[in-house]
Amino acid sequence: MTEQDRWKRIGVLGDVHAQDARVEAALEFFGPRVDAVLCVGDIADGDGDLDRTCKLLREGGVVAVAGNHERWFLTGEMREVPNATMDATPQTRAYLAGLPRTLGFDTDLGPLLVCHGVGDDDEAELFAQTSGYSLRTALDAMEGFEETRLLVGGHTHQPMVRRIGECWFINAGTLRPGEGECLLEIDLELREARFFSWDGATVGELTSVHSLRVDGDA
Repeated sequence: MTEQDRWKRIGVLGDVHAQDARVEAALEFFGPRVDAVLCVGDIADGDGDLDRTCKLLREGGVVAVAGNHERWFLTGEMREVPNATMDATPQTRAYLAGLPRTLGFDTDLGPLLVCHGVGDDDEAELFAQTSGYSLRTALDAMEGFEETRLLVGGHTHQPMVRRIGECWFINAGTLRPGEGECLLEIDLELREARFFSWDGATVGELTSVHSLRVDGDA
C-alpha cells in the first residue's frame, strides 16, 4: 500500500499568488486535520512575499504543481500583469522551476490528478457552466489522463465541484483577497469536498459541502 492509498483527508490550496500570510494560516488550519496538503499552482504574482510563500510550502511538505504564472515568471513573460513578481531568490527560482505541471496519485476513490488548469494545459478553463465546444476544448487536455477519477485544479479562481463522465473536477478557488477566497478540504473516506471561507487572514466558516458519491456507491 502506498502512502497516498492511506490518505483519508486532503487539504488543498487554490491559486496562491504570493499570499504568504494566508498560506501560513492555511497550513496552521489544516495541521493534524489532513494527511496531505496539495497546491494547484499560480504561486507567483501577488502582493505578498513570494520567497516566504515558497519557503512555507517547502517546509510544510506541500505537494505542489506549477501554474501559468510560474511559467510566465520564469521566462519573463506577462510582467505587466497586476502585482507581477519581478525578482526572487535563487532558491525560490529553483523551487518554482522544479515544480511539475501535473502529479498523479492512487487513492481509495481512484486515480487523483493534481494540475493547474485541466490536465497538461495550465491555461485551460473549466467552469460550472462550460458546455458545447468550450467544454470539448477544455477536455481535450485530459488526453492521457482518461483513468482519472478526481481532478484537483485551479486557474479560474472559482470554486467548483462538477462531475463529467467518470471524473470529478474540483476547483480549489484562490487565496487572493477580494475574489471569494477559500480553502478546500477533500474527505476521501466520507467522499466529500468542503469549502471554507476566509475571515481576514484566518479561516472562516464552512460554506459548502459537496458529495463525491454517485448512484451505486456504498
